[in-house]
Amino acid sequence: MTLIRLAVAALLLAASPLSFAQAYPDKSRPIRLVVPFGAGSGTDVVVRAYSRALNEQAGLNSIVDNKPGAEGMIGVEFVKNAAPDGYTVLLGNLSTHVLNVHMQAKLPYDPVADFVPVTAVENLSLVLNTGPSTKFASLKELLDAARAEPGKYSFGSGSASTRLVMEMLEHLAGIKLLSVPYKTQAQAAAGLAGGEVDLLVTDVVTAQPYYANGRLRPLGATGRTRLSALPNVPTFREQGVADFEFAAWHAFFVPARTPPDVVEKLAALLRTAGQSKYVGDALATKASDPMDMDTARLTTLLRDDIDRWGKLLRDMKKQARP
Repeated sequence: MTLIRLAVAALLLAASPLSFAQAYPDKSRPIRLVVPFGAGSGTDVVVRAYSRALNEQAGLNSIVDNKPGAEGMIGVEFVKNAAPDGYTVLLGNLSTHVLNVHMQAKLPYDPVADFVPVTAVENLSLVLNTGPSTKFASLKELLDAARAEPGKYSFGSGSASTRLVMEMLEHLAGIKLLSVPYKTQAQAAAGLAGGEVDLLVTDVVTAQPYYANGRLRPLGATGRTRLSALPNVPTFREQGVADFEFAAWHAFFVPARTPPDVVEKLAALLRTAGQSKYVGDALATKASDPMDMDTARLTTLLRDDIDRWGKLLRDMKKQARP
C-alpha cells in the first residue's frame, strides 16, 4: 500500500505544473504587482491603473506593492526570489534590467536568466528640471553656467535612468556636475523643490505637482520630439545638444521557471488591461507611448539594449576627461 501511495503522489507531483497552469489565475489568490520604485512615481501610477483594470475587468484581486530603494534593485530581487507561479509580477524598466547591469558594482540578479518578460507597457521620454536654487530659464543657460564653474551645480537621481541622462549630458556638452543619489524619484523631486540640489531628470507625473506650485521649472525634454504634456519645452537637441536622445521602456516580468502557460495567460490579462481607459489615461498623463511586445520580442529588446547601452557607457568612460 505504501508503494502505491508513493507512486500516486509522484504522479500528482509530476502533473501539478500542468494542472496549475490550466487553473491560472485562481481568483481567490491575490496577484502582487511589485513596483521597484516609490509610491507616487510615474511607474507607480501606471501599475495602479493596471491593477484597477485587472480587478474590474477580470474579477481578480491584484494589489500594488512598492519596494523602492537601491535604484530598483530591492524590488527586483524580491520578485526574483518569489515563487514562479504567476502571482508575483514585476514592472521593470530600462533602469532595472539594462542600465543597472553596467552602472552597479554588484547586481543581485541576472536580468535575462532570472526573469521571463511577459509584455511591454510603454516607452517614454523624460524631462530635466531645475528648482529654487537657480534662475536658469533654458538648458543653454545651465550649460553656459556649468562650463564657467565646473562642479558647482548638483543633480539628484533616484534611478539608473535619471542618473545616466545627466551623465550623458555631461559627456556630450562637456560639463561637470555633482551627483546626489536619492532613494526614490519622489524624494529627489522634493529635494529639488527644497533647494537641496539644482537639477533633476524625471517623468512628468513626478514633477507635475511642483510645476503647479512653481517650485520646479522644466528646462528640456530628453526625447527626439517634445513631450505632449509640455509642448512649450524644447528638447535637448533643439537646444544645441545635437546627438542627445533618451527614452526608457517599461515591461512586466515574472520569475524564471514560471510555466509557459501561466506566462501566456498572464500576458493576455495584462494586454487586455492595457486597453482599458485607466491605463490609457495613466499613459496620457505621463505623455508616454504604449508598447506591445510579447516574450520573444521583449527578450530580444532586452539583450540588444544590454549590449547597446554597455557599449555607450564604455565609450563614455574611455572618452571621459581626466
